[in-house]
Amino acid sequence: MTNADVVEYDMLMVSDLRLSGGTTASMAEEIRAHAAAGYRTALLHVNSSLTSKTLGVSAHLSALVDDGLATLVLPGDRVHARHAIVRHPVVAQDMTERPATVTVDGVSLIANHPVYDGAGARQYDPVLATEKLAGSFGQDPLWRPIGPVVRRQLADQGGVALAGDDWRNLVDVSRWSTERLGGPRAVPVLGRHSRPHWTKWPDSAADILAAYPDSDRVRVRVLGGADPVRAVLGRVPGRWLVEPFGARHPAHFLSDVDFFVYYHHPGWVEAFGRNILEALASGAVAVLPEHFRESYGDAAVYATPAQVGAVVARLAADREAYVTQSKLGSEFVASRYGYDVHVDRVAALIGPPSADGRPRASQAAEAAQPGRGTTADPGCRPNRGSRPERASRPERARVLFVSSNGTGMGHLTRLLAMANRATERIEPFFFSMSSAVPVVAQYGYNWEYCPSRDDLDVDAKEWNPFFARRFADVVRRYRPRALVFDGTWPYRGLGEAKEQFPDLLYVWSRRAMWKKGHRTDPLEKSAWFDLVIEPGEFAAEADEGPTTRRTDAHKVAPITLLDRDDVLDREAARAELGMAPDERAVLVTLGGGNANDLGPDLEAIVDAVGRRPGWHVYATRPPIARAVTSAAGVRTISMYPLCRTLAAFDAAIVACGYNAYHESILAGVPTVFVPKAKVTDDQQARARYADQAGVGIGVEEVTAASIGQALDRLLEPESAERIRRRCLRLYPGNGAAEAMALVEQVLAEKGVIV
Repeated sequence: MTNADVVEYDMLMVSDLRLSGGTTASMAEEIRAHAAAGYRTALLHVNSSLTSKTLGVSAHLSALVDDGLATLVLPGDRVHARHAIVRHPVVAQDMTERPATVTVDGVSLIANHPVYDGAGARQYDPVLATEKLAGSFGQDPLWRPIGPVVRRQLADQGGVALAGDDWRNLVDVSRWSTERLGGPRAVPVLGRHSRPHWTKWPDSAADILAAYPDSDRVRVRVLGGADPVRAVLGRVPGRWLVEPFGARHPAHFLSDVDFFVYYHHPGWVEAFGRNILEALASGAVAVLPEHFRESYGDAAVYATPAQVGAVVARLAADREAYVTQSKLGSEFVASRYGYDVHVDRVAALIGPPSADGRPRASQAAEAAQPGRGTTADPGCRPNRGSRPERASRPERARVLFVSSNGTGMGHLTRLLAMANRATERIEPFFFSMSSAVPVVAQYGYNWEYCPSRDDLDVDAKEWNPFFARRFADVVRRYRPRALVFDGTWPYRGLGEAKEQFPDLLYVWSRRAMWKKGHRTDPLEKSAWFDLVIEPGEFAAEADEGPTTRRTDAHKVAPITLLDRDDVLDREAARAELGMAPDERAVLVTLGGGNANDLGPDLEAIVDAVGRRPGWHVYATRPPIARAVTSAAGVRTISMYPLCRTLAAFDAAIVACGYNAYHESILAGVPTVFVPKAKVTDDQQARARYADQAGVGIGVEEVTAASIGQALDRLLEPESAERIRRRCLRLYPGNGAAEAMALVEQVLAEKGVIV
């Protein structure tokens, strides 16, 4: 190749770019340090055995590619770098092909994982990893361990060239720090974040509950999921607030945490613990096992799980001691792990940055969309659910779909239905207070989660500023052109953002069917919005709520996620759910799982159905549910959306929330409608109207007697068939497409899209 064909870089960073944890987070910090100092960086992907899933490029890295701080090396790109940084020995060991069009002047292998785990099992072969890199780049790598644990194991192995200094991870303290001068909260918040892997948690119930108490004396918050906890305890403690991995940036999470408490499996050897470094940078006081003292010294507090409660109580009662410990941690990170440390070591490797400007993109790179495709995995793309992909067409407008956290999933599902019917001119993105928001990823959308007031167990005075900061941050980072809010109460932070971002168009998807006498002050906030859409109600004639007196809304048909053509017939639905073709079955779905204690209702229903020999009861477990609702003889299944496989059942007993009510009528399944009392919508009116219209049977309350009487009517063959026919004839269709068209019409009128 000629020099004219080659793109020159200062640093080539090589790893499995799909990894979502500390490996790619550390790479991202180094790339930012490179960019700030003028060094140019390229990224090379290598498939490895560290993950067997076809994931996208980590959100840590795709964001930097999108922002122009790094360039992804694509198949056919001719690249030369002054130095290659290969991160993770398993990645090096798994390299199978020599990148013939990529050359480097030197190679460093970052050993960010121990050779042996706590049980003595070998994790990789250092000699083999060295041989693989030598074969790929034509020279042996210099091994650079990230801390003393890995260094000792590599030194004991022999056969590899070890650098004299550890390759410390980086953290930009200015991006992570939170003011802690006031000390911890009145009720201290204990938190931790990590991947949802069993190695990241203690293996005994006693240690888990000692380190993370299920107590009203503290609050426990977890970012990263808690499946390993459920595997040990058989449950997730009810007082914990658990957010899924990637639900929000760890910096935001850590700002809500007073004590970062991190204990892992005894068989796991933590090479360093990037999450600990981030916690210290944030100013949270870290409480750790003793073996971390070698890495963190006086920056953290060390205790056994059984001692955590006493440590927290002591520091929570002594503001000065807490603030002192917090400063020790943040100053430790700033002095040893700041960007200057990395820039100095890069300069020692290759000298100052090249002076010939930004890298020239190769033809392959120019043809590719930023952030998509890799050398070994052409289907590799940024993870949906974390960082948005750059729009493939410049005319696409990003629309932020914002849902409140109701008792079910109605708010989120209506927005998802609209997003699914957007034209190519729109790029949907979700920001939700619903813990079920990860479901939008299966439809290809990016999302961020914001805990609701109830989830955080705080009052409005504390939550409103929190939401305002989170929302404004999302708008700044993702730069939407419009937002569509679905909820009964537009939050104060939305109004404040309207002043901060005056060009942002506001749309309110405002459900009707409010209870008669419901307070009307939320309706005055309609003035914030450029457009108000009212999702239709099948029972609109029975609506006596305050929205009926408003004339500001564009009314559409009921909004459902699926159209009638998407609903499976009985045979196909039963096959998908694994049901016998001839079994007699009733489905029970009593809401999203967050409204009331459903146990007594389910027991009454089981009692009523149990009096009919040969009938089986199925109950749904919605994505939002925090616990499995169960009773003897009940088969629990997951169905989202509900109506897709609803035809599998002979009958259904369904709560009268917006989604379930309309999807049941859409599917034409004979249904007993059960209203809830402690909600904002008039579910009693919906249930009565369904009965009067002949599309189902309504009950006022759930008892074995009331359900038994309703089933007597419902399961009579002629009655069931009559209900099916009425549903098919009377259902008005899906208003989701019309609602989305109204949103796009406003955007077009404002000149945002053409």
